[in-house]
Amino acid sequence: MKYEQWRKNAIRFVAMTGYSFEQFDELLPYFQQAHVAYFNKFQINGKRRTGTRKFVLYANSPLPTVAERLAFILSFLKLNPLQEHHADLFGMEQKQCYEFLHSFKIVLDDALNLACVLPAQTDKELQKVLTATQWPAAESQMLLLHDATEREVPRPLEAEEQQEKYSGKKKRHTVKNALITNALCYILFASLTFSGSVHDKKMADQSYSIPQGFSLWQDCGYQGYRPAGVNIVQPLKKPKGKELSGEQKEGNRRISSFRVRIEHAIGSVKRCRIVKDECRLRKNKFVETVFTTCAGLHNLRLSLKLFAYKNYST
Repeated sequence: MKYEQWRKNAIRFVAMTGYSFEQFDELLPYFQQAHVAYFNKFQINGKRRTGTRKFVLYANSPLPTVAERLAFILSFLKLNPLQEHHADLFGMEQKQCYEFLHSFKIVLDDALNLACVLPAQTDKELQKVLTATQWPAAESQMLLLHDATEREVPRPLEAEEQQEKYSGKKKRHTVKNALITNALCYILFASLTFSGSVHDKKMADQSYSIPQGFSLWQDCGYQGYRPAGVNIVQPLKKPKGKELSGEQKEGNRRISSFRVRIEHAIGSVKRCRIVKDECRLRKNKFVETVFTTCAGLHNLRLSLKLFAYKNYST
């Protein structure tokens, strides 16, 4: 089994799954619990089970253990291979690989939800998260950072959808998600998926609201985004035909050196190449939901090992 082979080499294991031994072992019990719950209700092809017979793992299955199944789905998200290649890697047919991928994606989402690491996706959920979070007393203001990220999708067939998903910035067809993180780079919110032509500020207006009392760090793409009662911190734009003073440039550098943390969070999510390269899966709204899954995987990694910064405040 591939899981047992990869387990012999720590570097290979991280390269193939995106997780260390410790992180994998932390996720495995949640995945096992979600796996039992899902397959007691559904078959591998997604159809609901009939009768009272409980699901059992057969020894002759291409993926005979829960650990092997977790390695299977993590490896696909990490490497984004062709299904034929992934099927060959795990000794099965492409049709089996297709069914396993969609079933295990649902199980993985349930597991991350059990581990309480999935980000909020609606404004209502975000308000609950921000209210429940214990913010450090040492910080004079509660710090949040927000930004948006794009990922490539195949060129749509219909002309109207092509225009909708075409990103003038990336010069290709993309979809976008808006993110909110704290100073620890933990992703508190990942929006529903938008088309590539939608502006970052419009996504923010439609997806979430920031309560009063928070300090929100943002880049120049959010000009005019100023929720009431929220302290906005963003770099100064150079006036037309003029130059910024040395003091203003230094201020911009300080802001950027702190705001880069959300870029680090996005980069960590995109360790999963399924949200970095073109995603070719369409069934079960895979493109629309996979970014939240990978954000949850990032949060679980972060909960076990924080990014190394000198301090977590300004």
